[in-house]
Amino acid sequence: MTSATQPGSTAEVFERAAPTYDRTGVSFFGPLGAELVRRAGIRPGDRVLDVGCGRGAVLFPAAEATGPTGQVTGTDLAPAMVTLTAEDAARAGLTQVDVLVDDAQQPGFPPRSFDVVLAGLVVFLLSEPQRALRSYARLLRPSGRLAVSTFAAQDPAFDAAMAALAAHLPADQPRPAPSDDPFADETRIGATMAAAGLTVTEIGKHRIESRFRDVDHWTEWMWSHAGRALLGRVPADRLDAATAGAARALDGARTADGGLCLRTTFWITVATPAAEETTVVTRRPGSPM
Repeated sequence: MTSATQPGSTAEVFERAAPTYDRTGVSFFGPLGAELVRRAGIRPGDRVLDVGCGRGAVLFPAAEATGPTGQVTGTDLAPAMVTLTAEDAARAGLTQVDVLVDDAQQPGFPPRSFDVVLAGLVVFLLSEPQRALRSYARLLRPSGRLAVSTFAAQDPAFDAAMAALAAHLPADQPRPAPSDDPFADETRIGATMAAAGLTVTEIGKHRIESRFRDVDHWTEWMWSHAGRALLGRVPADRLDAATAGAARALDGARTADGGLCLRTTFWITVATPAAEETTVVTRRPGSPM
């Protein structure tokens, strides 16, 4: 295990989730990734970076958009994600795709390396999101675009289920708590991007409906992504009671066939590098340079 995947770290959570990440038959990451790529306006031949690529929900639509004349690089801090996604790309014959272990906080590429940088549901997970955005701005060519997806609103039933799970944490374990979200609304997003040297060209909402056969399917999905960070802190002898509490909280999302339907709203933001300021020096005729 690398230092980045030490127990309790975000990378370790995704390392454990990698085999089933976006592989539980739930419509969530895929539709959002395709919409992020669409709004980014990727063109054939573009050079694209996908930070925190996971199992390719953004990476593979981006590769389709660039075509074989482009180049798409996916990075993830979890080695298992990288290995599995690289294998998926090879099986699909996507020679324009490479997948590397790298840190989304500060990608290790030269300035102005990319036409497009994509960050699907990743920036808010980082310890210093604004520092990461500044790094992305430096990686973009002058005409380049950054496209980012972040949460706008969770389904109320999902929030209630998360609270039900958290109620079973040991007393000394921190509870999920509201934080100062730099992506909370359009005004905050615009200010966050501007502080990172980026000019917003588009902010829009996109809603995804995710359907589950039953609560067990929802729980399987939760273990397959960042939700396992909370589930994994619930003691084993409390897990049944915790999931039963979550099941009751999810009653509001029940469908006529006995399944569940959760509606999640996201912000999708597209930005470009801010124009560099230039200093104009006026001199009198005949004065020295």
